[in-house]
Amino acid sequence: MQIEQGMVAVVTGGASGIGLGMARELGRRGVHVVVADIEQGALDDAVVALVAEGMSASGIACDVTSPESVEALAAGVFEEHGRCNIVCNNAGVVVFGPAFGDLESWKWVIDVDMWGVVHGCHAFVPRMIDSGEPGHVVNTASTAGILGFPTIASYVAAKHAVVGMSQSMYHELIPTPVSISVLCPGVVTTNINTSHRNRPGTDPSSVDKETFGMQHPEAISPDQVAAVVAEAISDDRFWILPHPHYGDQAVALAQTRIDGTPPTLPGML
Repeated sequence: MQIEQGMVAVVTGGASGIGLGMARELGRRGVHVVVADIEQGALDDAVVALVAEGMSASGIACDVTSPESVEALAAGVFEEHGRCNIVCNNAGVVVFGPAFGDLESWKWVIDVDMWGVVHGCHAFVPRMIDSGEPGHVVNTASTAGILGFPTIASYVAAKHAVVGMSQSMYHELIPTPVSISVLCPGVVTTNINTSHRNRPGTDPSSVDKETFGMQHPEAISPDQVAAVVAEAISDDRFWILPHPHYGDQAVALAQTRIDGTPPTLPGML
């Protein structure tokens, strides 16, 4: 789908990290960007920054774990703009720890990382199809959606679900004007490792704001990821791997299934 001026995009988790990068990239291309985020202060700051850069942007507070909140987001966008051409289901969190750890952490990660994407697709895609306009969905997964990293089992499970769901949707959307991509980045300089700042009951002021991946030698920026995403939308590419060599690791993992051998341990870039 060609990205054209005057189109409307919605980006969840759009106030920071990859989401803000995608909002900025789409805004540069003349798209009106609706930034959706659970953090009102960060949301306001993001919209102000985008507008200051000469982009068309607005913000709506949204909790992607709530189907009612996401439904209200979609209804509001279509009521205000009459269209939505691009939806980036991007909001995400991670919790580090053993797979057999805290069940409440599991539930929170699944609620945001899996159900958030389900809610976004459920609220927006039927409206996009009914509009008859060209549309594109970007579901943010991760290399953890194609590989199995230790210490983040809940995140791996949620992101595998996003990848699987997106593959199913790809086939279902073929006869419609809406296409889909799944984004599987590796290490990106974001604040996802402080995502527990948005966990219910957490005092955000107590959270260390160190940026994830900042010291990693092969980490890339959210803007670099966003540029790859925009190209993929224009090319109607399903798989978006900003770190291409993870594809080789996925092939190696697939070979273990054929060989009946234990899964390979993915390298962190």
